[in-house]
Amino acid sequence: MKKLISKSGRMWIRIFLILYLASLTLFVFFPRPILESGDPAAIAEFIKSHTGVFYRILYADTQSVATANFFMLSPFVLLAALVFPEVKLSQITLAGIGISAFIEIFQTIIPGRVSDLTDLLANTVSVLIGAIFVAIVKKASQLR
Repeated sequence: MKKLISKSGRMWIRIFLILYLASLTLFVFFPRPILESGDPAAIAEFIKSHTGVFYRILYADTQSVATANFFMLSPFVLLAALVFPEVKLSQITLAGIGISAFIEIFQTIIPGRVSDLTDLLANTVSVLIGAIFVAIVKKASQLR
């Protein structure tokens, strides 16, 4: 994959990786104190008064969050593989799983956040989806 991307292209991908990680950090570590009460009316009122996309994602329903967890870290694997082609895919995959574990452990101390084994498993599947995609692309590029 290293040969497929120019030096300037790799720079843009590196910038995108940094922006992706910054956005991911903001969303997974941002406190959600309104959820501590668990009052659906309070949550609905809060979302009405905070109409930005950030709050709509941050306070998304459980099903949307569960679905997002299956794809949350796939971009990490793809972008990291493009930015660091010399690093083995297995190491990037382990780093992604480590990031997921770190997120879940750290969320135990953030107001309104819940650490959940299901999220860890979904994020791990997300990492594996990304790794499988990268492996397929690498294999296809070798066939050329």
